Amino acid sequence: MPFAICRIQKIKSWGQLTAHEGHVTRTRETPNANPEVENVQIVGNLDNLDLGTLVKNKIGSQKIRSNAVLAVSILLSASTDYFRPQAPLEGGVYDKRRLDNFVDAVSRWLDSSWGDRVVRAELHLDEITPHVHAYLVPLDEQGKLRCKALFGTHNQMYQLQDSFAAAVAHLGIERGIKGSLATHSQVRKYYAAANQDSQILNLEHCLPQPEAQETSESYRQRVIEILNPQLEIINHQLNERSLIRQQKAELKQTASKSEQLRKQLERELHLLQATSNQQELPLPLVAYELGANHYEQNDNVLSLVMRVNDCKFNDAVVWLHDRFGENGMLHAVANHALTIAQQNPSPIFVAPSSSLDQWNEVECYLTQQRALPQLLLQTLHKRSLVYASVTGGAVFLARNLLNEPTGAYLHTPGANTFNLYPSSRRSCGWFHLSIGGKLSEPTKGAMLVSEPIEALSLAVLNAPHKHKTLYLVIDSQYSQLPKEFLENMPNVVVATINETAITICKALPNATRLEPKITWNQQLQQQGGKNHAVLESQTNVSHIPDY
Repeated sequence: MPFAICRIQKIKSWGQLTAHEGHVTRTRETPNANPEVENVQIVGNLDNLDLGTLVKNKIGSQKIRSNAVLAVSILLSASTDYFRPQAPLEGGVYDKRRLDNFVDAVSRWLDSSWGDRVVRAELHLDEITPHVHAYLVPLDEQGKLRCKALFGTHNQMYQLQDSFAAAVAHLGIERGIKGSLATHSQVRKYYAAANQDSQILNLEHCLPQPEAQETSESYRQRVIEILNPQLEIINHQLNERSLIRQQKAELKQTASKSEQLRKQLERELHLLQATSNQQELPLPLVAYELGANHYEQNDNVLSLVMRVNDCKFNDAVVWLHDRFGENGMLHAVANHALTIAQQNPSPIFVAPSSSLDQWNEVECYLTQQRALPQLLLQTLHKRSLVYASVTGGAVFLARNLLNEPTGAYLHTPGANTFNLYPSSRRSCGWFHLSIGGKLSEPTKGAMLVSEPIEALSLAVLNAPHKHKTLYLVIDSQYSQLPKEFLENMPNVVVATINETAITICKALPNATRLEPKITWNQQLQQQGGKNHAVLESQTNVSHIPDY
């Protein structure tokens, strides 16, 4: 994703302004610029006045302080992959349509943000990447030359970056990381790096002529001595190029994640601020309106209204809305809900009771009708991951990645659906197991399925496993994914046949899709236990942890 570039430079002397004029108009030698390419003036004047004159005319007759900022230079651009998405490393190349859209967005932003305080803006096309140099006179709202009023604080600089990023967001250009300590290279160093000559090996001119009666080994050594310095430079440049490309990809990924987190935190902050701005109802005021002579210190507004008016919750809410308006009513309801939540802690998940008497029947159903291997079921039953409930249903325990129980799926033999056991914390854990490899080795693959029986069936169908593979149940598009764990997985496969797969693939770009024509369990039943013996030989089946 391309990033927006917005930098400012304060100009405090007329000599410095003249130097800028020479750079913008190319009257001063600019080694990195292509003299055959013409630049475009997008904001200027019909009289072709120089930059210094334009600034003086805008300042007018007001007295100028000795340390005043006369003008502000703003450089506006975007990362190279916006202007030339197909060839980001080819300097001087750009997509005409993308460039026109960018210039239009910049012109609109300059006009809406600064108006006629912008005295000049020039589009430079003769350098490596297109960019705009804009010059504005920092006049405050009263027309006084006062740069601090516009760019005096960190918050104002953040707002400047936010404003420009918002102006080009519709082009697919993102803002960089807010508050980042990263700095850009100095201009001279940047141009030196960009214009450094690459080593080109011309064998026709580099290879020496063989000397009379020279042996092949002697000639070979002479060629190596001649070519070695250039080959070392070429190899170094290739390594540097590879490293820079890798670092750039990593930085982009980090920047994108950081920006998403920043936006989420900003939304949460706005929500908290909106809640805190609601009018708080003082308990004495509500008691006065109720005509109550006394109240308990541990009362909250809503409970006081229900007790004094001898009414239910809904009637109390209506009364508060009538007396104190929407904000007062909302604040009272929020406080009442918070009090209830604090006084009644969340129930701890307790797994359904296990019945050994019912297990034989459940095991018979899973082996004979569902074609699951008996040894696998016995191993899972021994670890209390699959067992029978007192009502005769099959229980599949859900856990987080630390193997702590978080919930349970209930399955009635013969039915086609699973039910969630009451008090299960559905978004905190999953039914999962690992097959193959050694207990100590890292997990190298993950298969995401929609039901516990599907997870067991696919594990059997995939046997033997060369590496440790996780089978994990994601049963809904609203399920919480162990995203950080799966993002670092070398091989993630979404093996479901429902709409949930689309949601998962959007959340995990590294995942691949495997869509069966029939369910995995139906495929297992058609095989008739062909892979049972292979799976039972997988040592990791017995490594499922105890609790």
